[in-house]
Amino acid sequence: MELTLADFVFFVIVGSFVLVPVFAIISRTLHRREENRALANRVICRLCLRAFEDIGHTKVVICSTCGALNERGRSRRLG
Repeated sequence: MELTLADFVFFVIVGSFVLVPVFAIISRTLHRREENRALANRVICRLCLRAFEDIGHTKVVICSTCGALNERGRSRRLG
């Protein structure tokens, strides 16, 4: 089977139309995963409102600025 120049150009164009969206989807997925990991490690102090990262796995985190105890995740408490 001989590959003509027109066939080669056609395959290159079709290949790029297929590969560019695939790479874009992979890139967005990896970026979203990295953002979710960063947000999971972020803690906002309920007393001084300082945002900091804590990579530990404890449920209660101590603020490095004011020393207040903060629960990890969203809290529904009002006080």
